[in-house]
Amino acid sequence: MTLIPRWSVLMSVKDPLLDAQHIELLEMCRSIRFTLEHGHSQDWAFRQRLNELAFLLREHDDAEACVLQQRGQKLAQDLCMQRASALHDIEELASSFQPKKFDPAVMQHTVCRWIQYHF
Repeated sequence: MTLIPRWSVLMSVKDPLLDAQHIELLEMCRSIRFTLEHGHSQDWAFRQRLNELAFLLREHDDAEACVLQQRGQKLAQDLCMQRASALHDIEELASSFQPKKFDPAVMQHTVCRWIQYHF
């Protein structure tokens, strides 16, 4: 799996709430990667974690949009579309998760794609 970056002050967007969310989301992605790598992704708790990640990602995207709007900024349209697509893929995996049909490689790719478009 692609390396999930560790938080660095260089990644700061100079907003305490967004920075805290970025830290939490990176750690959650790292935890999901660990679970996938160690073969513990076939249970109910993992599905709950995917749902929690999808919820937190949506909340974060909404908070980030508000902060950018307050600053008089906005994301480029193509980046917004890429992020929305990556979030949609995570939500789809979470909502349709079935342990016997689940491919850990797909989840790893999906999480990394969200990180790639976000950081």
